[in-house]
Amino acid sequence: MNISIEDQLIIDNLKSLQKQLTYTILISLLIIGIIGCIFNTIIFLRPYFKLSSCSRYFLASSLANAFQLIIGLTSSILDFGFSFHPHHHSLILCKFRNYSINIAGFLSQTYLLFACIDRYLITTRYRRMSRLFIANRIIIFIACFWFINLSHMLIYSEISSPEYFCFYSSSSYILFISLHNLILSGLILPILMIIFGLLTLKNIQQIRRQVCARKRRNHYLSLMLLTNVGVSVIFTFIYTSGLIYLSFFMSNQGEFSSLKRRFISFVAIIFYYIPYAISFYVNILTSQRFRCEFKKCLHWNRRKNDKPINKNRNPHPRFD
Repeated sequence: MNISIEDQLIIDNLKSLQKQLTYTILISLLIIGIIGCIFNTIIFLRPYFKLSSCSRYFLASSLANAFQLIIGLTSSILDFGFSFHPHHHSLILCKFRNYSINIAGFLSQTYLLFACIDRYLITTRYRRMSRLFIANRIIIFIACFWFINLSHMLIYSEISSPEYFCFYSSSSYILFISLHNLILSGLILPILMIIFGLLTLKNIQQIRRQVCARKRRNHYLSLMLLTNVGVSVIFTFIYTSGLIYLSFFMSNQGEFSSLKRRFISFVAIIFYYIPYAISFYVNILTSQRFRCEFKKCLHWNRRKNDKPINKNRNPHPRFD
């Protein structure tokens, strides 16, 4: 099929733009995302937050985000920006990548959903279910559930022989997994997060009237949670809309159409990874207490590095 000069110019420009966006946006998301996940982990393990069941869900979600960025986003950067894609040539890497990025995505969303449920329960008569040991068990159960539920991806992930492209082995399974991810990740989980987020928002005024430290902590966590839910739902909606557009409105064949599909898929991937990368910065902007704990963390490290050695001082100083 012959390509006109205008179409070839568009193809070259799209390829160049895709590489530039990879070098700027995707690499930036990876760097700030990994840094944010590290700080999230440190802060949610500090004394003020670590005894809260909601913080434990935040911590688990942050670890899932880090895994998603390291495996999924890194492989996308290598693929789109450097034309280096070992998962398209190694069957083991192909299966591992498809399996792990789907697990990390579902884990992050599910932990955020249960954080919403936890915040709702703590403002009702079922607040006794919002306990740390219960949250730990639920986190383990959710991880086991998704590891088992998505194990079929290890079977059906294959490398197509002529094109050397890592995807799924049959068209029927491609349809199944597309609908599976679209319905669960794009519809059910976001809708449930919205429902419990609104229920939590309804009870925030009640939380604000309480003056004890525990109630203030619940208030801070609720604000962070609602903002993270809003960010997750918005970008998931944009990503899902891109997938629906590709599936139903971009079915034409040819090199030009294939490149447009690939570029739209690339833009959708950018929106897909944004919530995983900016969670820490959303928390910083939303919660005054989170900012306070972050400053304490930095101040603790500075005091530790700059403190002169004094044998007469207490060898076990206490830091807030």
